[in-house]
Amino acid sequence: MRSALFVALIVATGTATVSDAKAADIKSISRIEFGPANILFIADWQASAIDALTLPAMAPAAARTFNIRDLGSLLEKLSDGAPVHVTDMKVRPGTGVAYVAYEFGPARTPGLAWVTSDERVHKIDLRMAKATETKLKDATDSNSAFWGRIPQRSLTVTTMKWHDGELFVAGLSNQTFASSLWRLRFPFDSQISRTSIEIYHTSHDQWETRAPIREMAFADLDAKSYLVAAYMCTPLVTIPLDELKSGVHVRGKTIAELGYGNTPSDMVSYVGTEEGKKVPYLLLTNYERSADLIPVSSIAESNNKPGFERPVPWGDITGVNLTYLPLAGVTRIDNLDDKYLIVVRQDPEQSKTQLVTFNKDIRLRVTDFVSEYDFSDYKYPKGYQSTFIKPIEDTLIREEGVQSPSKP
Repeated sequence: MRSALFVALIVATGTATVSDAKAADIKSISRIEFGPANILFIADWQASAIDALTLPAMAPAAARTFNIRDLGSLLEKLSDGAPVHVTDMKVRPGTGVAYVAYEFGPARTPGLAWVTSDERVHKIDLRMAKATETKLKDATDSNSAFWGRIPQRSLTVTTMKWHDGELFVAGLSNQTFASSLWRLRFPFDSQISRTSIEIYHTSHDQWETRAPIREMAFADLDAKSYLVAAYMCTPLVTIPLDELKSGVHVRGKTIAELGYGNTPSDMVSYVGTEEGKKVPYLLLTNYERSADLIPVSSIAESNNKPGFERPVPWGDITGVNLTYLPLAGVTRIDNLDDKYLIVVRQDPEQSKTQLVTFNKDIRLRVTDFVSEYDFSDYKYPKGYQSTFIKPIEDTLIREEGVQSPSKP
C-alpha cells in the first residue's frame, strides 16, 4: 500500500523584472545563494520568503587562499560586539570573495558581509538594500519549537541551490506532506505547480516526508540529470529532474545509507585529480560525522541498482564507495575556484569560527596538526618522506600562510 506521506515539490516560474526591486525587509537569513549576474538570493525563514538582492558589480579576480582563524571576532566588530552565529557562506563566482550570512544578539538580527582573503570584512546594509521578493507558498506556519529551542519555522529553508537557470529551495511546508522543495525561475512570479515525492529512510524503516532534505547537489548520471539529496540520519537519494512535473507523483530512490545519528551540514560538487585523471565528486559535510567524499561514478553505479526499501543493519554504511575526509567541524562549504574548497568550521581546540581553504587534491590543512615532520631538527630521509610527504607539506605551508622551521 502506498504510504500516506509524500514529499511535496513546488515548481515556480517567473516574469517579474529586477527593476521591480524595492527596499528589502529581511527579518532573518538561513541560507544564501548566488544566481545570475549580480543576484544574491536570501532565504528569510521568518517571512517565508526568498529575496533577490542585486549587488553592485565586482571586478573579476583570481582567488587567494583563506586562513581566517577567528572569523567571529571580525564579524562582531560589525555588530557592536554582540556574539555572532554564522548561518551560511557562499563564494561570489569569479571574484575570490566570500559572502557570509550571520545573526547576532538575543533577537537573532540578520547580518550580511563580504570577506576577502586578507581578513577585510565589509558589511552590507540590509536596510538600504534593494530586492525583489517571492513568498514560499504553503511554507510552514507552526509556532512550535523542537526541544524548546529550535523554532520549526527556522526549517522553512534548509538548503538552497542555483542550478541550470533555476533556484531549488528545500524546507518545510504547512501541508500534510511537510517536506518540500520549491523550484523557482528568476525573475520571480506567483505561478505555482506541485509535484509530490516520497523517499524511504533506511535507518528508520519507513517512508518519510516530515523531515526535509537537509542538503542537495546535482549530478549527471548516465547522461541524465538528477538531484542528489541527503537527509538527516543519513540516507542518500536520487531524484530525476525530468520527472519533476506538475501534478505528478515521483518516488525518489534511496541509493545509500551514510550513517545514523547525523545531520548533513552542506554538499558541494567538484572535479578533483586522482592519479593524473579528472574525477567528479560530491562532497557531503556533516555535523556529527566526518565528511564523505563520493565519486559521481559510484553514485551512478548505485543508481542503476534497485533502491533501498528495507532497513540496513544498525550502524552499517553502505550503497556507495566513499572516502572519509578530515573536515571535522565544517558547517558550510563551497568552491572557491577550481583548486580550492572554502569552509566555515568550528575549531574544536580553540572554539573559534574559522573561514579557511582546503586544497581539493590534498584535502587537509597541515597547520591543524603537530607531527614528527614539524620539529625543527627533523631531517627527511630518502624515500617516501622526501619524495611524497615533504612536497605536500611544503605546498600546504605556503597555502596556509605560515612559516616552517628551516629543515633539510
